[in-house]
Amino acid sequence: MERDTLIVHLGAERGDVYESCRDALRAGYDFKVFDGAVPVGALVTTYRRRERHTRMRGIRTLGFAQAVDRLVSAEELGELLIGQVGGVETPWFYQLFLAPDASRLVACLAVSQDREDASRL
Repeated sequence: MERDTLIVHLGAERGDVYESCRDALRAGYDFKVFDGAVPVGALVTTYRRRERHTRMRGIRTLGFAQAVDRLVSAEELGELLIGQVGGVETPWFYQLFLAPDASRLVACLAVSQDREDASRL
């Protein structure tokens, strides 16, 4: 997937996490959309647990609970592609979930990589 295509997908959504991720891509953050789709049910289970973990530890996130809700709503798709934006040195790590044909963004979340937040993991 091209950077510009991902920016367009993010621009079609409203919310702080989408705007923040779009800005990160425009700023040149690394990104990747992985080959192979993952079953939505497995993603829902995994990301519900991760959302609970970050909340219990007080780790800052953007759009995490909303992303889980959107994953639940996307179960009819069966599978989703996973992408990421950011790296070790970036303040936020973004997780993206796209339709199996990459035609649209289903959800986006961000987890702080601040050292104080990381010490709570």
